[in-house]
Amino acid sequence: MLYVNPLATPFTVRTEAALNQASRETAVTEELEHFFAYLLLQEMQATVPEDGLFNSGLASDFERDMFNDALSGEIAKSGQLGIAKMVREQLHQRDGGLHAMLDLST
Repeated sequence: MLYVNPLATPFTVRTEAALNQASRETAVTEELEHFFAYLLLQEMQATVPEDGLFNSGLASDFERDMFNDALSGEIAKSGQLGIAKMVREQLHQRDGGLHAMLDLST
């Protein structure tokens, strides 16, 4: 769910090279948690019947997807699910952590 913020200035953009090893691991595991939360929200909303209150259509679907993406991003940032933390802990218990597995050392 990585996307470009059209309101961000060029001065706030972070590049991969600027991130140190720990923050790169945090970013990767947080993105995993973001994706999981997004899928969770999508599946939960699939169980809600569409009726007259909220119109169904392309624009409504697009708005719902944007809302789910934003909400799942905030859930991932807060760490409430704890998935990112558990993944980091388990990978650090194994041979040297996430950078060895994903080759983030470059």
